Amino acid sequence: MGKRIVIFTASIGSGHDQAAENIKRVLLARGPGVEVEVLDFMNILHPTISQFIVSTYLKVIDMFPSVYHYIYHITEKIRSQGKVNDLITYRYLKKITRLLSTQYTNLIVFTNPFPSVMLSSLKKRGLLNIPTATIITDYAAHSVWLDDTIDMYFVGCEELRQDLINRGVRSNRIIVSGIPIHEKFHLPVDKVAVAKKIGVNTNLPTILIMGGGLGLGPIKEALNRVDEINNPIQILVVTGNNEQLKSELEIRQYSDKHRVKIFGFCNNIHELMEVSHLLISKSGGLTITEAISKGLPIIVADPIPGQEVVNAQYFSSLGAAKLIKNLDELRDCIVELLFVNPDKLMDMVKNSFNAAKPNASENIVNRLLVCLKELYDNDVASI
Repeated sequence: MGKRIVIFTASIGSGHDQAAENIKRVLLARGPGVEVEVLDFMNILHPTISQFIVSTYLKVIDMFPSVYHYIYHITEKIRSQGKVNDLITYRYLKKITRLLSTQYTNLIVFTNPFPSVMLSSLKKRGLLNIPTATIITDYAAHSVWLDDTIDMYFVGCEELRQDLINRGVRSNRIIVSGIPIHEKFHLPVDKVAVAKKIGVNTNLPTILIMGGGLGLGPIKEALNRVDEINNPIQILVVTGNNEQLKSELEIRQYSDKHRVKIFGFCNNIHELMEVSHLLISKSGGLTITEAISKGLPIIVADPIPGQEVVNAQYFSSLGAAKLIKNLDELRDCIVELLFVNPDKLMDMVKNSFNAAKPNASENIVNRLLVCLKELYDNDVASI
């Protein structure tokens, strides 16, 4: 009988999906004879419900961050969510069991908390008996991530491990692995060749502005502040899947002192980071981990309340990021790091490399393969 791992993600933002694909790629490379399937939880739901959830979530965090902040913290304190979870699970019970029963599954991995909520409910009811592992894709864990039925947790830092222990998770279930990113973010790159390919001037300080794969956050406002800087600089802007924003920025006029290049969704973020000196971005778990792995200092302005605030605070405490309250502080912060006191920027570069866990995907996969072997040996022994 072959070995099969199912990785559940949920396409709410791009980070959870990327983490799932990163683990799948390394598993297939490292685990001969292992079958890996990535399933999107949002596809389990009715398409209308799925679309409503995603669009509502994105609108709330983009237009009403204070509402998201309130919901995040209120739900963090609510422990009696079982009835709601059971109701959702009952509604989609047949679909879930069909997905898992068509082929024998040895191990289930979660990169998003919502599918783990549903399947944990099945385990509690005795309807599922498959080992489960959760990869927490931020440096903080909302209570929705946590459940007694989860057999393994992979976390990004020791501080989060200790937090989970304090909240009742057994220490032997928690592994400090780092957050799984693509290996291209820590492999050597020919910087001169990359700069030539992208068309950037290596003699100019280069600022990269991003808003994740969905192009969220105050990208346009950040660009306005950066464009006010008097010193000649180079600005790279990534709008992700936000085509409307890309079109707006492409027709704008910018300071004659600056070189501005606008990108939409691209698969070479690692190259853009390689030729940049400073990143201005939202602080999603994967984005900030990728930057840290490249030794790229980050400025986070007014992050999305909840896990992204904690992500920014964590790396700020390590000296690898600057967390500013609002965009009014952005220009002065950049000028300070690039032109007034560049030694501070170099310290941030060193701190970034020191904080990085570039082998997170390999660490997680190695542990999953050990778990698979133990399960296989137990199955053989029971025959």
